[in-house]
Amino acid sequence: MAKVMVSIPTRFLNKVDRVARSQGRSRSGLIREALRVTLGERSARNSWKEAIAPLRELEAQWIGDWDSTDIVRYYRDRRYGSKDRR
Repeated sequence: MAKVMVSIPTRFLNKVDRVARSQGRSRSGLIREALRVTLGERSARNSWKEAIAPLRELEAQWIGDWDSTDIVRYYRDRRYGSKDRR
């Protein structure tokens, strides 16, 4: 992958960083995505919500199939025993 140096005003770059952080993305990833959209590549994600929609569908299928609390307790008890900790 090629690297490019671009000058961006500090205040604007701060906005870019805030958006990238809020979406759990890298600065480079966010900028690449913005360029894809600008250049008209339809393979680009239209929104963060659309990007995680498949994960939300899987999450909806899994609800009720397992309980994270039970999983945490299982591993805790395996490691430390199941004695009362109160």
